[in-house]
Amino acid sequence: MIGAGSATFLLVVLVMFGLMALGIPIFISIGIAAFAGLALLFGAMQAMTDFTSFLWQSLNNFELVTIPLFVLAAMLVEEAKVGDELFDFAKTWIGSVPNGLGVAVVLTCAIFAGITGSSPVTAVTVGLIALPALTREGYPERLSGALVAGGGTLGILLPPSLPLIIYGVLTQTSIGSLFIATVIPGILLTILFSIYVIFVYRPAVRGRAATLRERLAALSKALPVIVLPAFIIISIYYGLVTPTETGAVAAAYVLLLGLVRKKLNVAAILRAGRSAALTSAMLLMIFGTGSVFARYSAILQLPQHIAQAVGNLPGGPLLVFTGMVVTDLVLGTFLESGALTILTIPIFFPISQAIGLDPVQFGVMIAVNQEIAQIHPPTGLNLVTVSSISKIPLTSMMVSILPFIAIELTMIYLLYFVPGLTLFLPAHMSLH
Repeated sequence: MIGAGSATFLLVVLVMFGLMALGIPIFISIGIAAFAGLALLFGAMQAMTDFTSFLWQSLNNFELVTIPLFVLAAMLVEEAKVGDELFDFAKTWIGSVPNGLGVAVVLTCAIFAGITGSSPVTAVTVGLIALPALTREGYPERLSGALVAGGGTLGILLPPSLPLIIYGVLTQTSIGSLFIATVIPGILLTILFSIYVIFVYRPAVRGRAATLRERLAALSKALPVIVLPAFIIISIYYGLVTPTETGAVAAAYVLLLGLVRKKLNVAAILRAGRSAALTSAMLLMIFGTGSVFARYSAILQLPQHIAQAVGNLPGGPLLVFTGMVVTDLVLGTFLESGALTILTIPIFFPISQAIGLDPVQFGVMIAVNQEIAQIHPPTGLNLVTVSSISKIPLTSMMVSILPFIAIELTMIYLLYFVPGLTLFLPAHMSLH
C-alpha cells in the first residue's frame, strides 16, 4: 500500500512540475496537483470538499497577516525611493576603502533587506541605483551584477524574511524567534561578502574619501530609514511588539515618512497598495494550495516514512542534511523562495527533527540555502532579475557569483556545526 501511494505521489509531483514548465502559475499548478492527488485517493466529490476545507483551514491563520503588512511596507519603500539615500550613505562612509563602492552595495542590500524582506525587491531596487554608479567607477559588469545579485539574497535571511514567516506558520515555530535568530548569521554574511570584495577581488577600485561634513549630511538623510530595521529587531527581541504588530508599525512608519518628506502622494500610495495586494494574494494562494498539497502528502504519511528511512541511512545526520541542501538548491533554481518553502518544508521538517536539528536552527539554515538557490546558475531568480534590469549577459555573471555561493555554503555548515549562532539570541529574548 505504501508503494502504491508513493508511486501515485510521484506521478502527481511530475504533473505539478510539468504544469509549471508549461508556464502555468505556480499556485494553480500546485492546486491542480493537490486536487488530483486527493481525487485519486477519495474520488472527485470528496476531493472538492477536502480541498476547500484544507484551503480555508490553512489560510485562517492570524500570523499570515504579517505577510501583506511587510509586503505593503516594502512597496511603500520602493515608491518612496529611499534606496537612493541608503546607497548614498553607504557610499559616502565606505567608498574610500579598496572596492568601497562594492562594499557599499552589500551594505545597502543588507539595510534594505531589513525593511523589505524580499530578495528580488532588494536586488531590483538597489540594482537600479548602484549598477550605473559601479559602471562609472570602472567596475566590470560581471562583478557589478554579481554584487547586486549576491547582496540581494540577504532579503531572504534578514528580518522581516517572508520565507521564514511561511516556515514559522507551517512548522508552528515562533516567527519572532526565527527573526531574531537570523541577526548573527545575517551580520556575518554581510561581513564575509564585504571582506571578499575588499581583500580578494582585484583589481581594486578606490573612491574619493568624503569629508566629515559630507558623511554627516548623508547620515542625517538616511537615518530615518536606517532606524526601521533596527526597530524591527529590537522591538521583537525585547517583546515590545509581535512580528505582526511590527509589520503594521513598519508600514505606517514608511507611509508617514514618505508623506513628511513629500516622496509619496496619493497615486504612489495607491500603486504601492495595488502591488502589495497582488503580491500578497499570490504568496497566500501559493501558501494555501501548498498547504493542501502538504496535507495530501501527510495523508499518505510520506513525510514520516521518509524521515524514518533517512534516519537510518549510513553516513549519519550530516549526509542526510547535505541531501536536503542539494535538493533545495536544485529545486530553488526554478522555484520562488516562498513556493520552495511550502513544497519542501512539510517533508524536510520531520527529517530535520529525526536528525536532531532545532526548528529555529533549521529554519535559518534553510533560509541561507534558499539564498544560494536565488543566485545558482543558470536560472537563479536574482541572476535573471539583475540581468533583465541591466542587460548584463547572464553568462558573464556566472563565474563572478561563485564566491558568493561558496561563502553562503560555508555559512550553512557553520550554522550546522555551531548551533549557538542561531540559538543564542532567541534563548535570551523577551516574550511579548
